[in-house]
Amino acid sequence: MIEKDLEDFEEFYTEKINSIFSKVKRASKKILLEIRDNLIGIKVCLDHFIEVGKDKIDQKSRKSLNFFSDRVRKEIDEIEIPEEEINYDSITDLLNSIKKLFTNINEIARKSLPKFQKEVQPQIKELNYITRKLNKNQAVLDEFLRKKYTELKNAEYLLKKLPKFFTLKDSIENSKTVLEQFETEIEERKKSEEDLNTKLVELEKNNLFKELENARDKLFQLQIVINDEISFKKALKKFKFELEKNTIQAPSVDLNYLRDFLKNPIGMLIAEIKGLPKFTSLMVQLRHTLEENRLNLKSDTKQRTIEQINTIFEEKTLQENIEKNLQFREEIKKIEEKIEVAGLAKKLDELKNKISSNAIKLEHVENDHNRKNKDYLRYLNALKAEREEFQALAEDVLNESVKINIVFAF
Repeated sequence: MIEKDLEDFEEFYTEKINSIFSKVKRASKKILLEIRDNLIGIKVCLDHFIEVGKDKIDQKSRKSLNFFSDRVRKEIDEIEIPEEEINYDSITDLLNSIKKLFTNINEIARKSLPKFQKEVQPQIKELNYITRKLNKNQAVLDEFLRKKYTELKNAEYLLKKLPKFFTLKDSIENSKTVLEQFETEIEERKKSEEDLNTKLVELEKNNLFKELENARDKLFQLQIVINDEISFKKALKKFKFELEKNTIQAPSVDLNYLRDFLKNPIGMLIAEIKGLPKFTSLMVQLRHTLEENRLNLKSDTKQRTIEQINTIFEEKTLQENIEKNLQFREEIKKIEEKIEVAGLAKKLDELKNKISSNAIKLEHVENDHNRKNKDYLRYLNALKAEREEFQALAEDVLNESVKINIVFAF
């Protein structure tokens, strides 16, 4: 088995395929040398043009000759003939450059040669001879590339896959670094959360907060009782609906009061605490309407509502409970003022804000961590798949099993 580190594989593999395909490499190099000689020959021929032009061509035509020579030389100088890096791509680039050279020579000659061609006929024949040789060698190289270079081309193609390994390796290393940073921040955020909650628990152990909690609990329980006493919203909504449609008449009912009562029953009862006149009038009218069966309600709902209204009038506890509700609210307000004076409210708000802010940041970091972790796993899976495919292809070329070691800088 061949086992190489990723960083060393390109050099090793290049040497291997150069050895395996040495005949192809030598043959291609031979044709490339001939092409180079042809290009040098064209430059030498251009020198002959210039030498003849000094004696036989007038000054004006000589400018066209110099232009022709300079342009063709420039085109040749731009052609890169591979020497060390001889591969399919560099040879293909060379063939394309030669095709471009022929096109440009023809175009330049078409514009310039008529001005001095009579004086340089031997040199034109020389140039045609050399360009024909170049054209022939180009065709030979082109055919060689198509018929003899295919297997080597496929072997060279593998090298194009190597940069992706380095890109994935860098992506994995960067993702891992970012993941570790996120994990550190998550750990710090969780520690902050724990510390802040500990401080909150300690602060809430203060007797004033305990008193406040007890008072609020009493108020909550009392509101449940009150809501149970007036839990006939269905009948009230039906009553309001019929009043708005004018299908029933109840002149003493304040429709605006009824609407507001449905939105906030306890608040409306507190607003008219003394005697509950509007509420009492509303109950009388509702009971009367129910007893006359003028609301389209189920019999059990109608009967239950009548019983609840009777209980309110008979037991007379609703107003007492409303008064208690007010007392509890006053008690809560006083405790809150004491907490405010002691500076505890500000501390509590600051702690709760810090806890809330920390929780939001923690959630964001955890989401970022999850996204980056998905990227990290995706890069790992991609690298694994790419390496397995690459090793199999390299094995086909080298006729030996291949293993590429990839070491991460974690």
